Amino acid sequence: MTRSTASIRTLRRALATLGSEERLAAELGCSLLDLMEWLSGETPAPDAAFIAALDIVAGVPKKRQGAG
Repeated sequence: MTRSTASIRTLRRALATLGSEERLAAELGCSLLDLMEWLSGETPAPDAAFIAALDIVAGVPKKRQGAG
């Protein structure tokens, strides 16, 4: 049985938005292995990754470091 949580659904939608696991992992600043574990429900995504995925889905531009 596949788990479906708000976090997993949001990560999957962010994946669909970006088009590849590699791009999503890069945007979230995580390893591909971590991302796959989060997508499968094996381990929960950290809050920061969930919020970043929400921003991707919502189309919020990523903040640049040093911008203020």
